[in-house]
Amino acid sequence: MTTAVVVPALVSQTIPDDTPVFGGRRNLILGIEVPLFEQTRNWPGDCLRRPVNRAKSAWRATFPTDPLWNLRTREIAFGMLNSTHRILRDAGLFFPAEKWGLSSVKEACDKMRLIADWADKHQMPPDLADWAAEDWQDYLDHHALTSGPSTLANDVRTIRRLLEFAPLLTGGGLLDDPWPGKSASEVAELTHTGEVSTPSIPPAIWWPLLRAAWFYIDEMAPQILERRDQQAAAITASARPRSQRNRTQDLDDKLAAWVQDPATLVPVHATDYRKYKAGTVMWSTLSLLLTDGASNGMFKSGPDSERHQTRRAIVQRLVDTGRVRPTTAKEGRAALGAIAQPVRGRYRRPEELDARVQQWLAVPANRIPVRRETSVHGPAGEPVWLTLEGRVFGTTRRTNVFTSNGARNQRRQQWVREAITEDRTDYVEDGDLEQALRMIRAACYVFIAALTLMRDSELQEIERDSVGEYFGSPAITSRKVKHDESRPRLKWWIIEPVAQAIAVAEQLSWHDSHIFATLAPPSRFLPEGTRGRAGFDAFRDIDFFIENINNTVDRTGLEPIPGGLVRPHMFRKTMAIITAQQPDGEIALGIQLKHAARRALANRVTAAYGAIDANWAKEFDDQLELAAARKLVTLLKARRHGEPVAVGPGAARLHTGLDKVITAIDSDPVLQAQIADERMQVSLLRDEFAQLHFGTINNCLWQASTAECQNQLPPAQRGRQPLLGACQPGKCRNSVLTLKNAPYWIAEEGDLQDTLQRERLSPPRRESLEIRLAEVQSVTAQFAMLEADL
Repeated sequence: MTTAVVVPALVSQTIPDDTPVFGGRRNLILGIEVPLFEQTRNWPGDCLRRPVNRAKSAWRATFPTDPLWNLRTREIAFGMLNSTHRILRDAGLFFPAEKWGLSSVKEACDKMRLIADWADKHQMPPDLADWAAEDWQDYLDHHALTSGPSTLANDVRTIRRLLEFAPLLTGGGLLDDPWPGKSASEVAELTHTGEVSTPSIPPAIWWPLLRAAWFYIDEMAPQILERRDQQAAAITASARPRSQRNRTQDLDDKLAAWVQDPATLVPVHATDYRKYKAGTVMWSTLSLLLTDGASNGMFKSGPDSERHQTRRAIVQRLVDTGRVRPTTAKEGRAALGAIAQPVRGRYRRPEELDARVQQWLAVPANRIPVRRETSVHGPAGEPVWLTLEGRVFGTTRRTNVFTSNGARNQRRQQWVREAITEDRTDYVEDGDLEQALRMIRAACYVFIAALTLMRDSELQEIERDSVGEYFGSPAITSRKVKHDESRPRLKWWIIEPVAQAIAVAEQLSWHDSHIFATLAPPSRFLPEGTRGRAGFDAFRDIDFFIENINNTVDRTGLEPIPGGLVRPHMFRKTMAIITAQQPDGEIALGIQLKHAARRALANRVTAAYGAIDANWAKEFDDQLELAAARKLVTLLKARRHGEPVAVGPGAARLHTGLDKVITAIDSDPVLQAQIADERMQVSLLRDEFAQLHFGTINNCLWQASTAECQNQLPPAQRGRQPLLGACQPGKCRNSVLTLKNAPYWIAEEGDLQDTLQRERLSPPRRESLEIRLAEVQSVTAQFAMLEADL
């Protein structure tokens, strides 16, 4: 057992020791003690509403053990928690109200502990005024060995707290900024590209993970939850009913009433009986009398039975006054009247147990639990005897009906094995139900996180009955925790499958209010947080879910999920990338990510969240190829009859490619039989036209060697991709035009003709318009021929 470190207390020159550290406008929980500044080890946040995704042990600010750094850290923590306190104003410090929450303070304290350890290791001077800017850079360089840029930026902000709160610090803080004129991101060598450091989940993991989560929500959850309810019902049914609740206080009250009755006589042994002398109180008989047969140990003695000794003393005083009834052991029960006996368990006799087993096995609907895989508890295919015992006898008590050594138990096992058929087999794993329930919880979390763009803290704050409507569309209500001390209730739009996942999570959760909680409900005898609480460690469940999906693909038929790091905050980033590719995606993202409240500042953040990264660039390229191929299906059907379907310099190449696909279909009997299958046609067209780009005024059969747009680029940059701004649809040999492009050309032709009708045009302007009109008419004339053919 470790002993808590006692930190010698230094007295602050600015903050009295008896000052409460949580004040201001914070919503404190009534009745909970507020920490005082003098507490040097930590400041627990029990008096503040704790986010459900935080364990109680993590909801506190912990300070360095060095006395000087301990005082500095406490003073900074006090300043952050009380940004408008009179003490700060007297020191000349003025900040916005409630600028920092306990989460920010905890992070600052953790980083101050790292600084204190580094300073002690390198024997840095205690006075911060003696530190040079190079010393702080040395610390940052040291920390950079194990930290990324975003972490280093937070280190810089923490160091600057020593300058920011210098007037509040005993002995003074920093005199100058170690990095003047530079932001924390610049110091940490971050650039201003707007990129978000949060990684995305690669498509190879994203899609099978979502499909597996939905499989568990839609297919597995009803069965698993039904099994849980059946087991709970069996536990309730097997609980032995008691004639009364013999709580300690109830027994004391009964004894007091019995003693006060003048007619009360204490039963004592009339003669010597075994080890009991005549006149000895019949303690067991008296206990059965007072508890109506429920217990014979009300007066038992022992080294830790002070209450029992007190009861015996009360009875003994009656004996001393002569209020006794001598009774023989044989006649005691008849003399005292009928006393109810404790009810014995069912099927105690071997013949009764055998009959019950045979009766249960005779019902074909009763399924026998069999171990699916070999484990330390038994081989695959072996019945799970304890689970079977619970099903046969409707009890959770272990009585070893099948497992103890003996000829009778061996015979029962043989009956069970002979009754096993494929139709009656119920495959289970060790710890099957608890594991399955955890899989359901993980599946619900993954699916909701992926499709709502909610943070982990917001997800775990979802309460029961939170699904409703928002501007006519389904929405989920939860609390926004990050950067918002008031914990406002906001709404996130959802789709129907997400609503189903939320409903499953509600059914799974035992908690009175929240839909995500630990699996085991808390014991009523233990304080909150000891066993069971609202919220859970989501990252552990995600890893558990992926591992179990990969271990059971042979049974479930699901795709294996490739290895890779998957964490709660990555779902938000990944879905933002997907959403950003849709029309007006940035606007929708700003609303769903809760960036819309400050649009002027949020645009850059939202755009950065939705920016495509390397994981998804290839995925979207593949999707674009598929989309282009789908558009070609209509042209393929028209081309099958031999008519031209396109004009322009690249029309011949397009026709040749379509004819090639038609020939491949017609020459293969299998493909010919699947001609109505559009997916097959799309696949063939995508392979044939992998570089096709559909546009508004034309389509590009990209080929770098014949692309006119590449002539506008330096030689070193040519041949990479089409340059849309330099496209020449009427000249480039890659250009293809279909009837869908015709309206734009015809409209331009009309505009040019109308403009040339004006009399006041300069000769150069008129000449350029006439040249452009001739180019456009050469294209529109081809459309006329194409339309006539079609």
